Amino acid sequence: MKRILLINGANLNRIGARDPALYGGKGLDYIVEKVKAYGKTKDVAVDDFQSNYEGAIVDKIQEAEGVYDGIIINPGPFTQYSHAIRVTLGSVNIPSVEVHLVNIFKTGEPSIPGKNCTGVICGFGIDCYLLGIDALCHTFEQ
Repeated sequence: MKRILLINGANLNRIGARDPALYGGKGLDYIVEKVKAYGKTKDVAVDDFQSNYEGAIVDKIQEAEGVYDGIIINPGPFTQYSHAIRVTLGSVNIPSVEVHLVNIFKTGEPSIPGKNCTGVICGFGIDCYLLGIDALCHTFEQ
């Protein structure tokens, strides 16, 4: 069984309460449970981590090497500026997928961490997380 680490960044613990018209009315707990259930259908175990602190996310990515087969990350607002997360994703030997509920390219927001990810999936709401599992599973098969 493959293992994936699901990382959610700053303010994603506020999903559901924060601008539900844009981000959807479901909370992060709902998203995490849906991702874990979907992972089971793909023979993938999913562990989750959320932090509002950039350094904690960097530490978690470093700790993931040798433990996890893949990372799905929604950096939240760290997307626009976190070179620390970008460099760390590039320093570990783990395929990673950056996901966003909204289309960040449509809003004109750059993806700094995504530059060191295997790919970026955005604009499909909660399904982006599930597509992230599919993308990593495809990567595992190569």
